[in-house]
Amino acid sequence: MDAVEQLIPTLRRFAHSLARNPADADDLLQDTMERALTRSHQFEAGTNLKAWLFTIMRNRFYTECRRRQRVRDHAEERRLDAADTGEGMPGGQVARVETREFARAFASLSADERTLLVMATVEELPYDTIAQILEVEVGTVKSRVSRVRAKLRRIQEGEGDVALARVRLPATPTRPIVFGLGTS
Repeated sequence: MDAVEQLIPTLRRFAHSLARNPADADDLLQDTMERALTRSHQFEAGTNLKAWLFTIMRNRFYTECRRRQRVRDHAEERRLDAADTGEGMPGGQVARVETREFARAFASLSADERTLLVMATVEELPYDTIAQILEVEVGTVKSRVSRVRAKLRRIQEGEGDVALARVRLPATPTRPIVFGLGTS
């Protein structure tokens, strides 16, 4: 064990030379040490410990490189398949807009309503626990959560309608518009 500890600085330098990224090098060193400890029974006494550890590290590095290449190849195949079929890759714009709209609607709730909704949905606390915290009956918690969810839905639907109303144009103008000359 002492011999392995003495080789750690040398192994760290070797890991940095392979990975060329400090975080990846540290992961490689840790993985190597773990493998060496779990497979110490495979080491033959009297042979070169340093060479054995370097071999483990080099093999782990190459295995990780092959795994990463397979991941990149798979992602590239998906991208090319999507391009061939005319399908686009999801960009996430819709999700960002929906998240922003939800955050705006959520912020418009009162502090008590937000707290209640967080306890019930994010924290997933049982209604009886929430009732104990708020010192009210379980039925009261259920009805309040239901009302807050309905209010949040109405706010979101209202924002959606407002957003669409801003974009919609009337099909035909009610009267002609003549700039600078008034109306006739």
